[in-house]
Amino acid sequence: MMDRDTKEPFCTPLRGWSARRRDGFGAMSHERLPGLRPELASLLKRFGIGPAARSDWPAALCIVATFVNLPQIERAYGPMFATTVRHVVRERARELCRQHSGTVAMSAEHILFVFDASSGMQDPHRGFGTLPSLLLDRILTDLADRPVRSGSAVAFPVIEANVAHFAEEPFDIDSVNAARASEMQSGDEWREQFLADTQVAERVFRAMDERQLDFELERICDAKEPGTTHYHEALLSKTGDSRDERCRIGSEVRALERLGVVRRLDRWVVESIIGRLRANPDARMGCNVSAASAAIDAWWASLIVTLVEEPEVASRLTIEITETFPLANLDAAREFVSVIKWLGCRVALDDVGHDFGSLRNLVSLGVDIVKLDRSLMSACRHDKTAAARLVQLIGFAKVCVASVVVEGIETAGDARTACASGATGLQGYLYSRYANGVENR
Repeated sequence: MMDRDTKEPFCTPLRGWSARRRDGFGAMSHERLPGLRPELASLLKRFGIGPAARSDWPAALCIVATFVNLPQIERAYGPMFATTVRHVVRERARELCRQHSGTVAMSAEHILFVFDASSGMQDPHRGFGTLPSLLLDRILTDLADRPVRSGSAVAFPVIEANVAHFAEEPFDIDSVNAARASEMQSGDEWREQFLADTQVAERVFRAMDERQLDFELERICDAKEPGTTHYHEALLSKTGDSRDERCRIGSEVRALERLGVVRRLDRWVVESIIGRLRANPDARMGCNVSAASAAIDAWWASLIVTLVEEPEVASRLTIEITETFPLANLDAAREFVSVIKWLGCRVALDDVGHDFGSLRNLVSLGVDIVKLDRSLMSACRHDKTAAARLVQLIGFAKVCVASVVVEGIETAGDARTACASGATGLQGYLYSRYANGVENR
């Protein structure tokens, strides 16, 4: 295959490489990470990291990035702007390679990076070679963090990236990324939604870059002993002119999910909560990630490395999978849950009973905690049949998990209903009105 931009052979450098590193690149410090379980070692190796014999690592590191949403951009704005976006992404890739001893070639939707594995881009504070995860991180951020603009047209590139593992056989670039292409729809209605979602994404990411995103905290308390807090859920919000002014932006996440760019926001959320847990050794916190992010891939590589090396922090973190977006790949989501639990975190399935096959996911994923959507409690206030359904749902959930949290607890009567129905945890305005030092609204 030829790169239609550079006219250079696309795959030739990948054939027959036999040179191997002799300095232990990728060798994990077992003194810092005793007893690393085999599943995690295998997972880290997927990203080119982890315990391996010194002869296992190549002299060059190959990463394939795939431009997932180029067809959608072309459909929304036309081929001229799509060509502009492709050119900008290619130039960003070239600049990254100039900075990190790499070469790049692009063909169709794929971008092939080849880096010198001896370039020394390592984190001195970590106990093992982190070059692959650092480069994956840079590729995802440098290529896709900034929107591309031309006149009134704006688009966010959606990039997937993975380390290319190859042997002596010819290299098949299409096999590296199982790209999750966005749904191809047609018609004016789809285009209007795409453009509107892009405007929402601009606002959210601008707020993130300008440090206007923050969190409101809600207690998850014990149903029998409400004074006991299991952990605090951090709910994404945007600050106003004053730090005391906040508005929740969970509803805007749906636009990011439809565009395919929610992974960037979710990673920022998890990184931010990890930072808070480091700063407060007594805190136990949970944060939401979209169902669209519930897959172990390059977006999670650096976070996995962090949690492997900081098990004490991992033990105080709960990842809540929200079901505002359908789980497209149940097997990938099941692997995600297993990996997060291997790392020492807990996993909750949020908004159960709301939509998108909650009961199937409850049975299949193997989570630690189930959180029932607040609409269920709201219905119980005026409907005895709804109250009976809540009892049945909690009973069913307890077959699958030990902890069932009822959300939307606003009054003492709500709390009594939830406890009588069998809930083990309670969450809502009744317990979190002043959890942030100001009144939550």
